[in-house]
Amino acid sequence: MFITPMTPHIQTLEAVDKIFGNDNAVKETEKPEEGGTFLDAMLGLWNQAEEAQAAKSEDMLNIMLGDTDSIEQLQINIAKAEIATELLVNVKNAAVDAYNEIMRMSI
Repeated sequence: MFITPMTPHIQTLEAVDKIFGNDNAVKETEKPEEGGTFLDAMLGLWNQAEEAQAAKSEDMLNIMLGDTDSIEQLQINIAKAEIATELLVNVKNAAVDAYNEIMRMSI
């Protein structure tokens, strides 16, 4: 799972990419796509959270069935799923708060 930066100015850290073995990292020479909508960003966050939850569930099932002994990978996937879900919820809450603020404005 790769969490895509929402702005072109945010870059991933190479050290973190090496630790997690992230091959999809944004290189400094590459420019992220610009012009995406808020819906695209929210769908991206939703899909990333869904992928992280699926990876966590699969690892938990493999541990319970005894198909793997990789507790470390399970812990990493649990942390990724928690962070992705928390990010999705925080962005959603900020969007709802902004909408409510706009609705309270008098014209």
